[in-house]
Amino acid sequence: MISRGINPSPDLATARARHLAGVQAWAYACIDRYRSAPATDVHDQGTYATAWAPYVEATGDRHVTAFLKALRDQIRDHFVATDQWRHGYRRAQEAHHGTEHLELFLGTLYRLDPEDAETKAQLMDAVEHIGNWVPGIPRWFDEETGLFRSMYLGTEVVRTEPGMNLNVPDQLRLVNLGLLAHDISGEDRYLAFADIYARRWADAIVTCDQLPIGLTPEGPITTMAGTAEKAYRSFAGMAGHLDDDIDRAENLLASNGTGALLSLWTLTGEAIYREAVERVLDVLATQLDDADAGPAADALRTYRRTTGDDHYDAAILAAYDTCTAQRDPFAIREMGIEPDVRRLERPHGVGKRADMPNWFENGAPRLHNPITLSVVAEIRGDAGLATRALDLARTYLELARKTLPDGRHHGCAANTVSAVARGHGRNNHAGAVTAVGKLTDG
Repeated sequence: MISRGINPSPDLATARARHLAGVQAWAYACIDRYRSAPATDVHDQGTYATAWAPYVEATGDRHVTAFLKALRDQIRDHFVATDQWRHGYRRAQEAHHGTEHLELFLGTLYRLDPEDAETKAQLMDAVEHIGNWVPGIPRWFDEETGLFRSMYLGTEVVRTEPGMNLNVPDQLRLVNLGLLAHDISGEDRYLAFADIYARRWADAIVTCDQLPIGLTPEGPITTMAGTAEKAYRSFAGMAGHLDDDIDRAENLLASNGTGALLSLWTLTGEAIYREAVERVLDVLATQLDDADAGPAADALRTYRRTTGDDHYDAAILAAYDTCTAQRDPFAIREMGIEPDVRRLERPHGVGKRADMPNWFENGAPRLHNPITLSVVAEIRGDAGLATRALDLARTYLELARKTLPDGRHHGCAANTVSAVARGHGRNNHAGAVTAVGKLTDG
């Protein structure tokens, strides 16, 4: 275990400034390290840099945004030159990994600079394929069933062998991309597609006795086996056993399914979307006393901010009280990390991966997640707890930088600085920077 003492900030403004300074130091070090490095074949090689978004939003740092845009074009040029992309998207890829560069990296870059024409063009070039809007490309979407024809959707290959027609939560990422395209273009067809497809999921989530694992033309399924399971496991190995609602809710969260449905509730006003989100959040709320489940707390905060409904506050505060009864977060003197952990499989629960490091508070297994602390601080209007959350998050980042690789080699991995800062592949972009950094909104 490698440890680092907590250096308390005297006030919230100082904690914010110090946290942002830590992100800046990491971003600048990465820029120096990778400025001249060639692009690789890794599908999510730009994802690590999305952790810098709260820093860029707070400072407008042009040095960082210039690097992000250069990285955007470098990645595109590589995949075009190596003939892996056709019409702006991969020739053959499953919906989980194929969408990550678009939704995570380009989506973040668009939100940082909505007027940048090149970011918009690259996003639109890829999203055009979702609803069969491009001639000469295999059909992705079946208008008759309202489902995708396959888990594997490329601009050259759509795999249709047995089991491939299962629709999985990972394909809700295509809804998020459709909503991005709607925001960029203002065109109704993107919102119409998102509404048609996501409504199938919302209906299944609300009406099934158990949360659905997937959708088929015959209806939703709550168990998976045979060729469909083999196909899904080939690219979604960290999705858990999916044999209870906790795993199923976690799988929906990991692909920002709750975010997609909540956005559609905002855009359409249709109650079914909010009901579906609440069904998933009801399950996630039972996991808040798990120190890895910060992404669940962040999802509840997003719901709270979007709807104005505070009925999950009691669950968040109760989980905080449970953990605080065992260790006061203000009594944490040092954080520790065990970076090289080897597990045979992903642990059960929210915020888990097999390759995640172990964290310690005062030499004992951690009880508090700075993300959850930041949500509690927001609910209570507690500047002291917000300061502590930022100080802990800054220390997490410092330990990660001392012990882990940046994450350029694999954006989904859990044993990286990126995974600590923005969350690993199961965390729905909720990390010590991206989620705790929301406190910098004031």
